[in-house]
Amino acid sequence: MSTPTPAPRPGAVTAAYVIWLIGAIVSLIGSIFALFVGIVALGAGAAVGGVAGATVGLVVLIFAILVFIVAIIELVIVNRMRDGRNWARVVLTILGILSVIGSITPLFSSGFNSTSFSSVVQVVIVIVAIVLMYVPAANAYFATRARAYAPPTA
Repeated sequence: MSTPTPAPRPGAVTAAYVIWLIGAIVSLIGSIFALFVGIVALGAGAAVGGVAGATVGLVVLIFAILVFIVAIIELVIVNRMRDGRNWARVVLTILGILSVIGSITPLFSSGFNSTSFSSVVQVVIVIVAIVLMYVPAANAYFATRARAYAPPTA
């Protein structure tokens, strides 16, 4: 009995993978930078501002740790999406939608400025990554991989 050859990964899935991978790596690097900033702010805030100053540093540190954890989890999910796991595609879609909502919400309250441009670029990139995961070739790839991962029926 021969094992069926897995379907080759379409270029759209590879492109979406690269986009999500770059985003996860940027988040990871940013969180490491924020960890250092949080540690410095915690020490400097305690020395200068007492409890209130230390609280700001602690908040930055906790946020940085959370972003670091999410970035690591996102790296795992991105690799599972590349391998054809549909659940990973769904999770990335949900994370992408939440990211888009989080990026466009400030535009309505503050109007368009220089930081808004980067938010718009981020939104466009995330939408492109989501769309690439659902083009017909990608759908066929995920469907084929789902059958390959399915447990054998008796």
